[in-house]
Amino acid sequence: MNSLRGRLLVAAAVILAAFGSLAGLILERAFIGGLLQAQQDKLQTLVYSLLGAASTNAAGGLTIALDAVPDPRLRQPLSGLEAALLDENGAIAWSSSDSLRLTPPQLPQVGEWRFDRRDDLHAFSLSFGLRWIDASDDPRRYTVVVLEDATAFDRQVGVFRRTLWGWLGATLIALTLMLLVLLRWGLAPLRRLAYELQQIERGEQTQITGQYPDELQPLTRDLNAMIVNERNQQTRYRNALGDLAHTLKTPLAVLRGLTAEAHLDPVHRRQIHEQVDRMQHIVDHQLRRAAAVGTRTLTEPVALRGLADKLLSAIAKVYADKNLQIENQIPETLRVRADQGDLYDLIGNLLDNAAKYGHTRVRISALNAHRQCLIVVEDDGEGFPPDADRLLRRGARADTRVPGQGLGLAAVDEIVQAYGGQLHLERSELGGGKVVVVLPVH
Repeated sequence: MNSLRGRLLVAAAVILAAFGSLAGLILERAFIGGLLQAQQDKLQTLVYSLLGAASTNAAGGLTIALDAVPDPRLRQPLSGLEAALLDENGAIAWSSSDSLRLTPPQLPQVGEWRFDRRDDLHAFSLSFGLRWIDASDDPRRYTVVVLEDATAFDRQVGVFRRTLWGWLGATLIALTLMLLVLLRWGLAPLRRLAYELQQIERGEQTQITGQYPDELQPLTRDLNAMIVNERNQQTRYRNALGDLAHTLKTPLAVLRGLTAEAHLDPVHRRQIHEQVDRMQHIVDHQLRRAAAVGTRTLTEPVALRGLADKLLSAIAKVYADKNLQIENQIPETLRVRADQGDLYDLIGNLLDNAAKYGHTRVRISALNAHRQCLIVVEDDGEGFPPDADRLLRRGARADTRVPGQGLGLAAVDEIVQAYGGQLHLERSELGGGKVVVVLPVH
């Protein structure tokens, strides 16, 4: 996930969900625990009222008068509340309902309370062990058992769960939306900074001018310093190039004038003239090389197709006698963030070589893939020799029969290297040479 806001939002949502789930479980357990304690206390009160209504019957056993028990549900059939008195063997000595079929529970000790849920009866059970001494001082062991149906308890727990998780879910959604708003507000300076950088790339402003939080001020200050340094460097390049061109202009003109002297031997005149031309070409090339700016991130992307169309139009005029079939397969939307002058030199040299060494066809194409821009120039000429890499050295030529100085591919390679790219010489499906330029996309 590349979005900073997305990462923060997902992380916060996970934390909120975990916190909400944990809080919900804790609240649910606390509520159920309190409800169970209230259930036990209620049944325990009922046991005390039953013992208060207990008396000895004619046989000397223990019985309970239901009329003396304050809870009327024990006298109502199917009320969900029942009670029983078990003897020391676990047999029912008395019950509030004749239809009671009670599986004997584990009998508690005298004075021991035992509260649990009987899933077989779908009811809560509270048992209490006691010893009853009758009129003849004969102690007898009894167990009082109270059963209450668990349907009402389960319904109450269900209502609480739905209410609890419903409100927790709504609260978590509301908190997530609030967090999204806060993240958008908190990251607004970054979006504003990105917009200003885009304005600088388009040439609509010269530096970052907005007011930013303290955490971003060192970044904006460094970016402005980088922009100023880059522009100052380009200014120094241009001034140095102008001074160099002006300095060399006069000596080269003098040398060229000496070739016109009448007493100069024709052979020497031709040699001097060739060397002057060579020096002029070398000077021009070195000036172009020094002017190559290389990769610049704060520049406007250049549309490759329009640039290639202009160069192809010029190539068609220069090589009109060859009647070349020229194809431009670069997409209209493809753009490369590079200096326009560098791209003119790079593509111009490649198209010139293709038109020079090709027979009838020249093709240029380009695409963006895997954060790289691939520029491909092909022709249907003789192609590259097996040791094609030597052509990247200055002065090396593949075909000495064709006029040239062997500087085109070397100049292209220097520009490509300045951008941190790669240059490959291959065989084209057209039958001739194929040059593949790989430039990193920033």
